[in-house]
Amino acid sequence: MHQKLFSALDRFVILSSKHQEELSKLVKRQELPKNAVLQELGETSNYLHFVEEGTVRAIYYQDSKEITAWFGFAGDFVSSFYSFVSRKPSPEKIVTISDCKLISISYETLQFLYEKDIIWNKLGRLITERYYMECQERILSLQSMSAAERYDNVLDRRPDILKKVKLGHLASYLGMAQANLSRLRSTWQNRQRINN
Repeated sequence: MHQKLFSALDRFVILSSKHQEELSKLVKRQELPKNAVLQELGETSNYLHFVEEGTVRAIYYQDSKEITAWFGFAGDFVSSFYSFVSRKPSPEKIVTISDCKLISISYETLQFLYEKDIIWNKLGRLITERYYMECQERILSLQSMSAAERYDNVLDRRPDILKKVKLGHLASYLGMAQANLSRLRSTWQNRQRINN
């Protein structure tokens, strides 16, 4: 029933059928339409979600301008992680940008699992370490890469991204104006045509 979730977790820790059954009883499946709010800005994040299908976007505001902090795609674990871990208000709002199927677990349930069995503790640690590395890579890309390098990097990691997100949202995520991203995109497409 939760095969996509178990396959994603197997990248970190192979769960026994007993552990899979235990987790299945504790998680909640939900389907949300496009433009649904998964996490409100300023509210404490109480759920960790696995994206079975669809795409979500995290937003924060700077001088009343909407900025994309990150995207979550099928196979990703998403939450306002800072809020989820610290139990402080979320600095970001999370919205669905397509119809989504999610599997969610509450903060309280996760703490219960951590106390119950070391395997859940290990799994939580490994997922947190992965999230930390991705955050560091994002910070380094914004600080040390040119706009063109950031765009190339995103396309290397997720070639289909422009089929899933709006150009303006991607530009915001990459820290550039939409017009600049449009130029980079044209240059990239021309390079692809020349190389093929």
